[in-house]
Amino acid sequence: MMKSFAKYDLYIQIFFIVIGFIVTIIKGLDGWILFYFIVGIPQLISFVIKIFLKIKISPLFLIYGIAILPVWISIVILKIIGTDHQLTDIFSCIIMMAFFYSPFMVLLYVFENHNLYKSLK
Repeated sequence: MMKSFAKYDLYIQIFFIVIGFIVTIIKGLDGWILFYFIVGIPQLISFVIKIFLKIKISPLFLIYGIAILPVWISIVILKIIGTDHQLTDIFSCIIMMAFFYSPFMVLLYVFENHNLYKSLK
């Protein structure tokens, strides 16, 4: 079961990266924001599923979780709190920093998925 999940997960992640790039090309600069969500949401879902499947946690998997989970938590908190600048400054900073490192994290996650799939063969 884990081998099948790893294989499909790898292909799904690559599919969403390609779709994200296509949307970005079609929408221009406005598409970059969509890219983050088109690629990020499936990766978040995959990450959470893998936690519950109790896969072997590699250093890359751990780094991905430490870097990306605070971003999604910050987005949820900003949506709940609203625009009170005193309360939201730290969460806004976390999200802004993620715009710079998230593309690297996308590649890291796909690389980690590939390594997981190869290790299960």
